[in-house]
Amino acid sequence: MPIALSACQQPGSPKADEAAPQGADGLTAGFDLSFAGKTAPEIPLERNAEGETTTIDAIRQANPGRKILVNLWATWCVPCLKELPTLDALAAATDGKLLVVPISQDMEGWRKVTDAFTAEKYPHLETLVESKMQFGFELGAKGLPITILYDEQGREVWRYLGDRDWTSAESRAEIDI
Repeated sequence: MPIALSACQQPGSPKADEAAPQGADGLTAGFDLSFAGKTAPEIPLERNAEGETTTIDAIRQANPGRKILVNLWATWCVPCLKELPTLDALAAATDGKLLVVPISQDMEGWRKVTDAFTAEKYPHLETLVESKMQFGFELGAKGLPITILYDEQGREVWRYLGDRDWTSAESRAEIDI
């Protein structure tokens, strides 16, 4: 089975906002509405290195009335690391209207993520880990980073392939917050 998340944007690639090709495989950054209405995969996501798990639906149920912005990232993905600070800033600025949920796709799991994703670096985010990459596979993800907006009922609104400044007025308008 090929790994669906092998196509991270390459360092130095054009900004995702410009809808230019990303990476060697020619993937194009931008919004994709073709999965709208689907729910998140019911794949267990690790909450910590001790193996406690949750799902996106469980997170949604624990946070009624909030949209969820899921971001698939990895420590080896330069564009992922570039956009994480903007996701942290977005989480801080949404006044509880939006829950930002990063999910690491690192195959080495918490061993790799613990040093890269700290509370000092990202005080408003808590990452989850899914090292088998089944979440991305079930989503049909074609690269990293990929960000998916789920509405208050847990249905996908859109997904965005590529890195983006999530604090921009355009991004906030797309999220409708």
